[in-house]
Amino acid sequence: MELNTREQIETFSKKTTYTEEEKKYIMQRLDEQRRKEKQEKCKKRRYIKYSEEEKQNILRELNDKRLEKQLYEEIEKRRVSHKKIYRFDIREFYKFTHMDREYFIETKDIKKLSARPQILTMYHRTFGEMKKRDFLMKIAVYSDKIFISDDMLRVYFKGYSLESE
Repeated sequence: MELNTREQIETFSKKTTYTEEEKKYIMQRLDEQRRKEKQEKCKKRRYIKYSEEEKQNILRELNDKRLEKQLYEEIEKRRVSHKKIYRFDIREFYKFTHMDREYFIETKDIKKLSARPQILTMYHRTFGEMKKRDFLMKIAVYSDKIFISDDMLRVYFKGYSLESE
């Protein structure tokens, strides 16, 4: 039978016009082929089934991540909200309290802070001008203070907050 169908297909491919029987046969073959391809696709595209316990664990993890992110945003907001902004020329600064000098940090640099220590520039005023100095700075998730080390070789972080309005 296989030879017979193969011979039929070969004879069909040489023709340009088909009889009704030939058309019906070709359509059946194409339909069978389409169904097989569809079944293979369905087999390849299997969905992972999770148990209720696994679903709850995934939801708990997502909720924990959301709460952690929300806490981080709240502390970040608390760190800079209701703080006095100083304007020198066209730049805006926050002022640190309880430091040995009046040190200022640019408002855009506050957004760069992370839990990993970074070298950032702070400014202090002298007679009519702003002088730069680099400090090692970081933040902690649990605190609204900014931790600053003035010596980059002997790292010792002290917590300072920004001046309130």
